[in-house]
Amino acid sequence: MILDKLRKKMNDENIDLYIVPTNDPHGSEYLPDYFKEREFVTGFTGSQGVAVITQDEAYLWADGRYYIQAEKQIKNTGFKLQKQGLAGVLNYSEWINENISNNQTIGLNAEYFSESQYNNIYSKVKNKGVKIVDVDLIDELWKDRNPLPSKEAFILDTKYAGKSREEKIKEIRSILEKINADMTVISSLVDIAWILNIRADDIEDTPVLISFLIIEKDKVILFADPKKIENIKNELTCVDTRDYHEFYSYLDSYKNNNIYLDKDSINHRIYSSLEKDNKIIEGINISTKLKAVKNDIEIENLEDTYIKDGASLYKYICWLKEKVKESPIGEYDAQLKLDEFRSKDDLYLSNSFGTISAYGSNAAMMHYSASKDSQAKIYDKGFYLVDSGGQYYSGTTDITRTIAMGSLTDEEIKDYTTTLKCHLNLMDCVFLKGTKDIALDGIARYAMWQEHMDYKCGTGHGIGFVLSVHEGPQSLTLSKTPIPMEIGMIVSNEPGVYKEGKHGIRIENIMRVTEDKETIDSVFYKFKTISYCPFEIEAIDTKLLSDRQIEVLNKYHEEVYNKLSPHLEKNELEKLKHDTRKVTR
Repeated sequence: MILDKLRKKMNDENIDLYIVPTNDPHGSEYLPDYFKEREFVTGFTGSQGVAVITQDEAYLWADGRYYIQAEKQIKNTGFKLQKQGLAGVLNYSEWINENISNNQTIGLNAEYFSESQYNNIYSKVKNKGVKIVDVDLIDELWKDRNPLPSKEAFILDTKYAGKSREEKIKEIRSILEKINADMTVISSLVDIAWILNIRADDIEDTPVLISFLIIEKDKVILFADPKKIENIKNELTCVDTRDYHEFYSYLDSYKNNNIYLDKDSINHRIYSSLEKDNKIIEGINISTKLKAVKNDIEIENLEDTYIKDGASLYKYICWLKEKVKESPIGEYDAQLKLDEFRSKDDLYLSNSFGTISAYGSNAAMMHYSASKDSQAKIYDKGFYLVDSGGQYYSGTTDITRTIAMGSLTDEEIKDYTTTLKCHLNLMDCVFLKGTKDIALDGIARYAMWQEHMDYKCGTGHGIGFVLSVHEGPQSLTLSKTPIPMEIGMIVSNEPGVYKEGKHGIRIENIMRVTEDKETIDSVFYKFKTISYCPFEIEAIDTKLLSDRQIEVLNKYHEEVYNKLSPHLEKNELEKLKHDTRKVTR
């Protein structure tokens, strides 16, 4: 058992407690297979979680999206689940503080902890005389570890990106100068890709290049596998390039500089290397703030992309509803048809994340994943949830629909209607300039809270441009530092109901922040929804909707019909007309 071998190595290295997070040296949300150490140790395949191992105990922390999945996957591994987020459950750093003894030693790989994460652990145990050592105990145990990706990178044309790399670098340098910083070091892969207009295939469905970037006053240095950028070097005339593996030794050359670092992004090994001989200026990566506000060309590309993507999804829904009338189909087999519809677009690159194709009770697992060998059959009754998206040269999409496959129970209809009320309220809201994202999360949840229900995840997240499907700093959630919403920011709207053993319901659209109007009181913003696909009218109890909610619903469906019509065949168009018909109370 892996756990036994790991404990032996801990004993050999005099480590009392070892932490295995879900991370890579770049703070990526989704990881290349090479960096999936927590999955290797625990067997749990979810996108987030932390494992903590002592000689006597082993725990996995997972959030509400993964309670059901994690319980199943860690069975018989020696790990026990800690349901992060439930009342009375300590987070992993609090648990460590309560359970580690004075003068013991914690081991961790400092490349896999941001400076903030490392400080969070250290601040809790420093008064106990606990030592934290940077040590890798996994590599020798992982005999069949996959290599790092090797495909060549490519350039994203400015007709899609909207700004050249030279413009972006100039803007970053201007801000560095204003804050009296000589340079910045960037490890976030999505930030590096955005700055340089480079894309690659190093993380599945997230087109980034494994790399580090340093921006100085008169020099830009990209650290990456030379073989992967040889084909685009002639495009990178403003960039010096070095081997990825030279990065840490290169940091030692910096002395007496003012260096701007994002401690929530940069890993502890980088931070500790630079802080010895330099002054650190802390803040959110400049590029993170800049790329969160989409430029006019990005917005134009995105809006066109979401129309075509919505048409692909609607074609899939029409196909699926007809298919199950003939015979049931597996969840995984069905989702391949959705991939087929999307791939017909000339600008399509890949999915933007692993499709969640979940029927019935499987949809209660927020990040359920069907496979060829493990998939439930979809029948012509109940709910089927599909959460999916695409990567296109012209943008990144993400959309969820819960589809009524046939007859529904009263409980299913009520839960769908409650979810829709939350969704419509956020879609329709008007808010003051300067309003922070956390306040909007509450607006969405209100209709759910009135039913004394809640969903154990955020209401929405930012989205990259031909980058990660989840990007900040904006995020409609209760568990992060609040960020003011700005015109041009993109955010998802995805409330839901998840009932173990019964059903899962999620309705997700993507919205951008626009100006509403200016009055004597203030400037007001609103959302413009840019996703287009019908809601399930058959699943709505209109008596539970307000007049305003019905007005918003009908207006949205009118827009869906107008946007999707040019992209549909005659039979699909007839169905769309029916699926977007006006409703009343």
